[in-house]
Amino acid sequence: MTRDTAPDSPEPELRAPDGPEGDPSAKAATRAYLGIRAAILSNSLPPGSHLREETLCEMTGTSRTPVREALRRLVAEGLATEDNRHRFVTDFSISEIMVMFDMRARIEGYAARIAAERITPVEIDRLSALIAAMDAIDHAEPEAATESFLRLNGQFHDVLVEACHSTQIRIMMRPVIAAPVALIKRFVMGQPLNIRASNDQHRDILRALAAGNPDWAEMAMRAHILSTRPRVCPLPADRELRP
Repeated sequence: MTRDTAPDSPEPELRAPDGPEGDPSAKAATRAYLGIRAAILSNSLPPGSHLREETLCEMTGTSRTPVREALRRLVAEGLATEDNRHRFVTDFSISEIMVMFDMRARIEGYAARIAAERITPVEIDRLSALIAAMDAIDHAEPEAATESFLRLNGQFHDVLVEACHSTQIRIMMRPVIAAPVALIKRFVMGQPLNIRASNDQHRDILRALAAGNPDWAEMAMRAHILSTRPRVCPLPADRELRP
């Protein structure tokens, strides 16, 4: 296993493609996609919201064509659903959220296995720096602490995917990480994040990667994702789901 040099870093996984250089329509579609996606994940557009084109044009400062392209991508990623030519923010059921966590644990666990065999010293250092930054988050203001953690946590997982140095894994991961599990837990399930525990798990993942141990890396990543799975409280007797 060679770790002395880092190949050219791929583009960040969640970056929308800009298309040919200087292509205004591609840039507008990128701006519309990123703007609408951010609004969905920040809960500015809550689950079930009708994604009206005219409203989104005004919100993103683009025309209908870029907004339609953005909506097609969001539907493909699962963040929006289409019903009779109307689009809505996906309203995930509890059972679907559980499936999403399980899928991500399996796929990102596999990515960690591959990364353990290919990661470079530069990428190890980047992950270590992100862990240190998460340790340094000031918890005095919970909302600001959560925002900082979500940003740094996303970067940690992006670097791990980059460390696979695999086009196929980047393609496979794109729909899986379209809706980050931490944001689903925070906005859909309404449960708090345990920043300290999550970052301790990041440290375990990093140790496995640095040791070049694929089995350890895969198990540590799967445990990390599944530990953040929302806790589902049983329904009252009068609200039990019927077959």
